[in-house]
Order: sequence, then C-alpha cells, then structure tokens
Amino acid sequence: MLLTRIFPADLFEAAKELPGTPSLLIDLGILIKNPGTDTHDVTELIKQDPALAARMIRMANSAVYARAVPVASIEGAVSCIGFTELHRLVGALTSTQLTEQRLELYGIGGSRLRNISLFTALLMEELAVPARESPGRCYTIGLLRSIGMMALDIVGRRQGHVPPYNPGSEQPIDEWENCHWGMNNCEAAGFILEAWRLPTEAVAAVLHHYRPSPAHPPLVHLLSLAAGAASDRYQGIPGEETYWHPSAENFRLAGITVQDFVTAADKAQETFQRVEAALA
Repeated sequence: MLLTRIFPADLFEAAKELPGTPSLLIDLGILIKNPGTDTHDVTELIKQDPALAARMIRMANSAVYARAVPVASIEGAVSCIGFTELHRLVGALTSTQLTEQRLELYGIGGSRLRNISLFTALLMEELAVPARESPGRCYTIGLLRSIGMMALDIVGRRQGHVPPYNPGSEQPIDEWENCHWGMNNCEAAGFILEAWRLPTEAVAAVLHHYRPSPAHPPLVHLLSLAAGAASDRYQGIPGEETYWHPSAENFRLAGITVQDFVTAADKAQETFQRVEAALA
C-alpha cells in the first residue's frame, strides 16, 4: 500500500540536512582526476570547509604517516599525504559524519552503516585497477551508494506514518520502499547524485547494482560485488541480503577475476585499518 509519494524536491531538501561534505568529496574527486590540478587547487577547495582543513592537518600529523617534522598547514598536509590518500580521508570523514545517527526506519546503527560504506568504497577503489575504471570515481560511488537510504529515512521520519522495516519479513528492501514511497533508495540516490554532478555512468551503477543484468556496464556489477563483500564482513543492511549473488558470471561481467577480487579485498582491509588509525 502506497502511503505517500516522494518527489525529487523532497529528497533534495533531505540531502541538505545530511551532515558532512559529500558534495565537496565529489568536487575533490573531479579535481584530482584532472592532470592539470596542482596542490594549490586542492588546498583552495579544502579550505572551503575550515573544520575539514583542520582535521586534515591533525591526521597528517598522526603516527600513521610518521612525520619527523610536524605539518602546520593544509598545504603541508596535502603535500605530506598526497592527493589519493587525501581523497580517501575526506571520504572517510564524510562517511563518519553522514552516519552519525541511526537510520531508524531501516533498523541499522550509524557505526555499522559507516563501516559498510567505507569498506565498499575502499574495495571499489582497489577493484578499479584490474577493471580499468577510475579509482577515485569508484571510491566515491562505493561511499555514497546508500545516500538515498539516508534521505528516505529523513523524509519518512518527518512524515511520521511509515512503519520501520521488519527484517523478519524477508522482504527485499527496495520492495518495502516502493510500497511506502513509490520509490526505492537506489532511485533516490540517483536523483541526489545526479544533482551533485556525479557522472552518468556512476549514477547508473548505484541505480542498478541491486539487480545487475548482462545488459548493464561493468561498473554496475563491480558495485554489486563490492557491496556484497562489505555486507559479509559487517553484517550488512537489513533487507539487502537477497541482492548479493557472486558467481563466475558476475565476475566476468565486472571485468575481473576471482583472484583480482580476493587480492583487492585484502588490500581494502589493510587500507581500512590504516584510515581508521588516522581518524582515531
């Protein structure tokens, strides 16, 4: 039974209420992909968020990066850790801020959702190399794939008459969402990410990763595999269990081998631990 229909305008308003700097993360990804970008360009973007700039300086001075001489400026921090690591850390901070609160309607705590999002992003970044995709773009897609869920939770709680998802029902989460809102979280994410200027192929990956088909491009299958791996490691999001079916065909359509996947997962876990230490 459709309780109330949600429109893109509702989602855009909800997205404005999300904490963190997801749009800055996307802008940073676009910037560092440009071969002509230099340290000045990146630092000017980071300085738009003074709190983020201060946090970057603190992280650059952490034991993780073993600096003999302390870093005193954002310029020094960027030079110390490099563009790629900066992008990872901005993403990790964004994920931490986005998941500060429990998603009440979905029955998932912020820390678990944050771990799922961050590991998905890091695994996507590692898989990008054998799949011949953009590592930075893959990282952003993995990190923000659940942004629609966050927006729907805000709108749904505001409306006040949507019952929380019941894991015992074993109903796929997108079917539950469509019943109540006439829209699922992947579609909601698509509207938001398109407004934030994520490339069309990246938006398509989020839109279709629950049910990838042979007609979809490799990026869709790559996100499906990465999200499934994160679900296995961090308990997963209730209602998403039925979507993850790694098979020889899935790997072939993603453009990677099983060994590529295993190697990437190990590297992603190592990076996850390093990023965690830097954030501490």
